[in-house]
Amino acid sequence: ITLTLKNRPSFDLRHSKKTDVDDFLRPEDGLFKPYSSGALSQISEAIAKAFVSESYATDTMELKRYVMLVSIFRVGIPAVTFATFASQVYPGISLWIAAWINDDAAFAVLSEDLSQYFQNILTTIGLMFTITVGYTYYFLYQQQEAIYLALFQEVAEAKSLLEQVSLVSEGRTDMYQNILECIDRYVKEDLTQFYIEPSILLSQRPIDDPLEEIMYLTSVGEPGIVYQTVRSLRQARAFRLGALQRKLPPIHFVLVWTLALIVLVVFPFLGAGSQVIGGNPILEVQSVYMSFIVFGICMVMGVLNELREPAGNGAYNVVSVLNIMVTGLIEELEGRIKGQFISNQQSPTIDGISAFGPSDDSVAVNYDAES
Repeated sequence: ITLTLKNRPSFDLRHSKKTDVDDFLRPEDGLFKPYSSGALSQISEAIAKAFVSESYATDTMELKRYVMLVSIFRVGIPAVTFATFASQVYPGISLWIAAWINDDAAFAVLSEDLSQYFQNILTTIGLMFTITVGYTYYFLYQQQEAIYLALFQEVAEAKSLLEQVSLVSEGRTDMYQNILECIDRYVKEDLTQFYIEPSILLSQRPIDDPLEEIMYLTSVGEPGIVYQTVRSLRQARAFRLGALQRKLPPIHFVLVWTLALIVLVVFPFLGAGSQVIGGNPILEVQSVYMSFIVFGICMVMGVLNELREPAGNGAYNVVSVLNIMVTGLIEELEGRIKGQFISNQQSPTIDGISAFGPSDDSVAVNYDAES
């Protein structure tokens, strides 16, 4: 294998240098990297940081509190802002519509709605909005669950691969270092990369795939025992990339917002008719209810926006959970590079006899007699 690798240019160009422990991820440095997607996210992050300690990136409890506060502010601030704005402008918009209509017969229809025209419009649009939002939430929640299941399976397979290659090649220094470097590249450049499109990660050439290099190092000719683990890890990786791939285009959420806007536009027309009966006081009462409706719609849409960003820094993100899962993997990887972890070198046991010897001398005598 060593002779073959010397004649492989692609391997020599990228892996000729000696592996440095400082190049590896360090859990104590904090793996959580906030992902801001706009001015609102930056404002929410700044406010949330005021309520948590500076070690939120390494403290699990503080990190959970931080991402929860970010989601609360990122969803709550627009909801409260738009609800307040709606309550203030609702009476004026209703009076402007009334001045624009300026017809007693039309006011009679709007105020009494004998034909139930506006009621039917509101029911139809409201039903369309409810169905679309419900199925969108269900789909995004199912995607979130699939991501978690795929991550747990992939991290478990990665740990199994690290243990297997350590048992197989720990005595071969150069080969062992090369394999550990491949695993490190896989963890840093693939497993923890949530900000790169999954289709781009999957489209890389096999020659650039660290898992392919591990198979090349351990399974040249006849596949070795590592082959099945790498195969299982690739399957788990495919499930993870498939779950992370964004399936709802941005136009889908534009459609949902359009339906919500149509639902809200109906109410000022009804207010223009009701002001004939109750005057401005009835519009003031309706403005309060209008603020409740706007607040609820903005909250629902805000939660949907949080669910569609699994790599974000909100309460629904999966990055913080992944950081906790890979901490042990990275610690063991760094320890093996330093030579702190040594595999068990004891011989295999037979007939249930421990490698440390039987605890009962009589059992040893009977075993020797049977042998």
